[in-house]
Amino acid sequence: MSSDIQKLQQQIALLQRKLSREQLARTAAEDMLNNYSRDAYLANQNLRRALSETRAIYHQLLSQLPDSEADAFKQSAKPSSDSIAMVDRMTLLSQLAAGIAHEINNPIGFIKSNCEIQEYMLKDVFDAWDELKDELKKGGTSAATLPADMELKYLLRDVREMLSDMQKSSLEGANRIAEIVSSLQIFSSPVTVERNWEDVDDLLEFGLEDIIKRLPANVSFNFDASDSRSQVLVNRKQIRQVLEAVVENAIAACVSGGTVSIAIADLPGAVKVFIKDNGEGIKPEHMPLIFTPFFTTRPPGSGTGLGLSVAQALMESHNGWIDIQSDTGSGTTVTLNFPLQ
Repeated sequence: MSSDIQKLQQQIALLQRKLSREQLARTAAEDMLNNYSRDAYLANQNLRRALSETRAIYHQLLSQLPDSEADAFKQSAKPSSDSIAMVDRMTLLSQLAAGIAHEINNPIGFIKSNCEIQEYMLKDVFDAWDELKDELKKGGTSAATLPADMELKYLLRDVREMLSDMQKSSLEGANRIAEIVSSLQIFSSPVTVERNWEDVDDLLEFGLEDIIKRLPANVSFNFDASDSRSQVLVNRKQIRQVLEAVVENAIAACVSGGTVSIAIADLPGAVKVFIKDNGEGIKPEHMPLIFTPFFTTRPPGSGTGLGLSVAQALMESHNGWIDIQSDTGSGTTVTLNFPLQ
């Protein structure tokens, strides 16, 4: 066995011990979350970031070992990785639980209200119709002789318009609930998904296809394709969800118009995807909260505030992580880091 391989093995063993220590530190921070402490949450977020970066270095070192040696280290680290993944999911679930009641109760509230109003309106229509039939019966009048401007005509018109509006708002509320529940399932009911080697350029084109079609007229989009045809081992549907969340935020930041650009960089052991906008930027006081579930600066009804927290969890499930740099008034750069397996 060469001395280089021995050095790599020593470095990997040290990182494994570091992962275990960081896991214990995160567990202590998560215990404090039960008191809904903001400081505890921020400490936990910092530990999550440190753990993601350590995991990325770990996989980068593994990629330099012969396959047989790398497989042996992966097998020895598997129980620790599985427990870390479970802690990740439980941490995010605890944060989701803090906001879930409020977020779901809002759309449920107006769906119930719409149903009650609909019931009252239909009762008014049927009551009016019964009264009309009684009047017709008493006077021996047929429907053809009724005045064209009879009050019932306007009542029916109003009912039709209001029922259409209520159906639309109820559907929006139901879709909002479905979106929140779908995000929760990522953490509470993880499933094994198929992953394939994907060309990075093709992966980005697939992930951005739908969102580009919805691009506002005052926002331009630039995609700088790479020449290396790098490949990463991913589930393309999950990465599309990551891309959509990040790019939608970039577009939303360009409220007065702007440019969203995407570029790819190949590094030893990793591929980086840069998503940059020249919009409003993120306020310094908001930076520690950007991965907090349900945190959003958008107007009510414009989003659930789950996009980045879901994106972060999906990237970590691929042994990657997200970096964000922002200057208020100058724009934001989000970096998606994909370690080469």
